[in-house]
Amino acid sequence: LGWHSTHRFCANCGVETAVELSGWQRKCPACGTSHFPRTDPAFIILVTWRDACLLGRQPSWAPGRWSTLASFVEPGETLEDAVRREVREEAGVRVGDCEYHSSQPWPFPASLMLGFTARADDPHIAVGAELAEARWFEADDLVRGLAERSVVLPPPLSVSYRLIEHWLRSSAGLELRDLMHDEPWLAPRRA
Repeated sequence: LGWHSTHRFCANCGVETAVELSGWQRKCPACGTSHFPRTDPAFIILVTWRDACLLGRQPSWAPGRWSTLASFVEPGETLEDAVRREVREEAGVRVGDCEYHSSQPWPFPASLMLGFTARADDPHIAVGAELAEARWFEADDLVRGLAERSVVLPPPLSVSYRLIEHWLRSSAGLELRDLMHDEPWLAPRRA
């Protein structure tokens, strides 16, 4: 809907376009140019160092909420270079190898979220301006934090959840779904 409201006119000749293909395309009746929604690649990364994974917190988040690091791909940048750049900018961690893991549609503003795993070359953290905090979590840290409700992770529908889930299963043989609470953002109920 956002794309249709902001792209009513042909970028080639200025004539009002018509909706086609059930809204997946707009076509100019004057010059015949077809217009399609723009998709910007965004990415999210789970970085590991030995038996730990790197999670960060944005300044606007509630205490205890953690996630993998994420950003957008800059023009002219490969996905792998974007992963290395962003982890270095946000957390000060140098990343070497990185691999594609999975994806999800991400409508903010019109993106495709690409999930990666990466290995740190050096575990030293130097938090950049975009994060309030970053730290390494071992499996035991997450298990304890989730049990105490002092750690809140992304919901199961997100790539971030799937990245953490994959790491926890691979590194510790644990299933994240067995550790998550149905209402992780709420404080424990008092007896």
